[in-house]
Amino acid sequence: MVSIQQKRTEISSIGEFGLIDRIHSLANFSVDDFSLHDNLVKGISDDAAVFRPTPGKLQLITTDGFVEGIHFDLTFTSMKHLGWKAMVANFSDLAAMGAIPRYATLTISLPKKISVEMVEELYSGAGLACKKYSCLLVGGDTTTSIGTMMLSVAVTGEADERHVRYRDGAHPGEYLCVTGHLGASVAGLKILQREKERFTDAQNAFTFQPNLEPYAAAIEKHLMPKPRLDLSKILTEQVKIGALIDISDGLASEVHHLCVSSNAGAAVYEHSIPVDSMTQKIAAEFSEPPTDYALYGGEDYELLFTVSDQEHEKLDRLTNDVTIIGRMFQRENGIELVRESGEHEALRFGGWDHFKPLEKS
Repeated sequence: MVSIQQKRTEISSIGEFGLIDRIHSLANFSVDDFSLHDNLVKGISDDAAVFRPTPGKLQLITTDGFVEGIHFDLTFTSMKHLGWKAMVANFSDLAAMGAIPRYATLTISLPKKISVEMVEELYSGAGLACKKYSCLLVGGDTTTSIGTMMLSVAVTGEADERHVRYRDGAHPGEYLCVTGHLGASVAGLKILQREKERFTDAQNAFTFQPNLEPYAAAIEKHLMPKPRLDLSKILTEQVKIGALIDISDGLASEVHHLCVSSNAGAAVYEHSIPVDSMTQKIAAEFSEPPTDYALYGGEDYELLFTVSDQEHEKLDRLTNDVTIIGRMFQRENGIELVRESGEHEALRFGGWDHFKPLEKS
């Protein structure tokens, strides 16, 4: 059996500007939306990117940071997956506003352990996401890091003013709805973390075989999430909805954000929360409630929104990928979770919080 050693080029051997040249060549991704190229005056190669806004459109901008050990673990996250996910997390923010992505910048801080080939894989993943969702990568920055790897992505988007939606548009009496199914991302993460522990404990790392294949759908949901730009278009252009937000930090957190912004209360019905069979299976293996994965897991990148009864009938004819999970009420009613038993309790504000003390393992 022939042993194949993966090529590794130290970034120091080509320097910052050599790396930027490599990035420049990787960033020229083919995107079918030719208006993006037509409106781009100057991309990578100058001090700033220059583009012409599309006439008659509102311009939006969103940004996200990603820190190794907090947002991703390179033990089980490939650089290609990381590049993809960093982009689509921002695309999801735009979907939550009724906008589409246009131009993006990617800034990376790299410790010595990261090679040129790894950076190329990162940009390969970012490029796949940009091509898939019609966005041009037009710049960024590269720096060294003495500790962990860090990324920062900024994306501009645009939308017709009539189609932009906010978190503060919910009204009492409207249905509370979600797209897709929830909880799969954290379920996939739990499997990856479990297999990492098995690898660490294995007596022979060279013969270790991770048990991942049976959980492929959940793992893909975690490593390669899909922003719901498809349903955002339907919700904002073909239906009159109230409030709109994406589910990045867990359903419970987003319900609270939506209610606070809209000065409203809500009831979420536990039995209505859409959790697929794979997520239920994984939750059972960890002896945990599957709805907790949906409520407090995060990184599902689905959409949470409100809609009237009449408009929901219209929406029901346009898609079968939306589920009613609750109802909006007056603020005085509070924010409740109605258990399957019928018991009412306050919906705990939970989910991802960057400044929550880390639990000791």
